[in-house]
Amino acid sequence: NIKTSEFLSLDSIRASLIRQEETIIFALIERAQFRQNNAVYEKGIEKERNLFSESDNESDNDKANDVSFLEYMLTETEKLHASVRRYRSPEEHAFYPEKQLVDPTDTVLKQQLEYQSGLLSDIGDASSVNFNEILLKKYIEDVVPAICAKGDDEQHGSSVLNDVAVLQALSKRVHYGKFVAESKYLGDPDAYQALVDANDAEGVMKLLTNEAVELKVLRRARLKAATYGTDPLLADLPPLYGEQKGIPSIALGDDGSEDNKVCALTVEIIYRDLIIPLTKDVEVAYLFRR
Repeated sequence: NIKTSEFLSLDSIRASLIRQEETIIFALIERAQFRQNNAVYEKGIEKERNLFSESDNESDNDKANDVSFLEYMLTETEKLHASVRRYRSPEEHAFYPEKQLVDPTDTVLKQQLEYQSGLLSDIGDASSVNFNEILLKKYIEDVVPAICAKGDDEQHGSSVLNDVAVLQALSKRVHYGKFVAESKYLGDPDAYQALVDANDAEGVMKLLTNEAVELKVLRRARLKAATYGTDPLLADLPPLYGEQKGIPSIALGDDGSEDNKVCALTVEIIYRDLIIPLTKDVEVAYLFRR
């Protein structure tokens, strides 16, 4: 038997981040099969399309006008997941924690999991850092237009279900920055404390940054996206080991093929411009609270 705390030990952070790449990339591939369907992100528009039934209660009708289809699905999904203690885990963060309406101790699964003591610091409420509001905005404004074709295919339910999967995967990834930050802080507490005491956010960011590791993450994400996003029955087989040095351009998704389910370069850019920067913002915010 393996305890939950062992999965969340600091030694497993790097392996977990690598495993999460598959989850994120496959979720992006699934969302990319549908059009942008911008209506699902607009408040009130789905009520006009009879998503929300008319109620005799005027306040209920007003509430339906105030939420988008995505917000509705995220909220209801999180209520269900909260009832089975998903958000008791330090890995998980709700997008709408204030709407769960579930007593944290009143869960369907009564056994309470024990997490490793000191895994994250509660000093300054550092463990509660939550950047989901920023993530959600960037996802709608930047990620969806980057991976999905323009227009509306009326597959709103399928689109939103995949949106929820992508957002939950991205949220877990960026908030793993708290574990990274705690690990790095423990490795050199004096240096980080001095920078925080000097209110030097740029200095903290610089000390946290490992450009060599980031470049490996970008290259690995791009290669995985090219591999998973191409039908193996249609793709050209790569050369055997030793026949050609380096990775062929087709393996990086650079051939412009329409058979690619998601552009590998786009996935790399999502990591470069969203996932990695937001993860480091979480790390800095955590350390300043800590």
